[in-house]
Amino acid sequence: MTATTTHSRLDAVGVMLSALCLLHCLALPLLATGALTWVASERVHLSLTVALAIVVLLVAMPGYQRHRRAVVPVFLLSGLALLIAAVVAGERITEMGETAMTALGSMTLIVGHVLNLRRCRATP
Repeated sequence: MTATTTHSRLDAVGVMLSALCLLHCLALPLLATGALTWVASERVHLSLTVALAIVVLLVAMPGYQRHRRAVVPVFLLSGLALLIAAVVAGERITEMGETAMTALGSMTLIVGHVLNLRRCRATP
């Protein structure tokens, strides 16, 4: 397996985790009842953020070194920063504020991973 294939797979994982984070964030009010209350746990939010941080750290620099497009790591690191800020702010901001930060961070990460995939594939 080549480094390019590994990074492509990691970007795909990043897109899936970011989408899962977005779904978790937006569907939380609907899912946080009954048997699915564990979904509302801050542990889920923290776990997704840690997993995404690992993926971003593994793909941002190698991707940039390959395609030399600064916009890609800017998207990836900005999205990650928003997710981390939402986790750290926690109870100090409103639920709507946390949801907005998480949703924006997730969408920014999705864009960053898709750009990274496309740029890496287009670069010989």
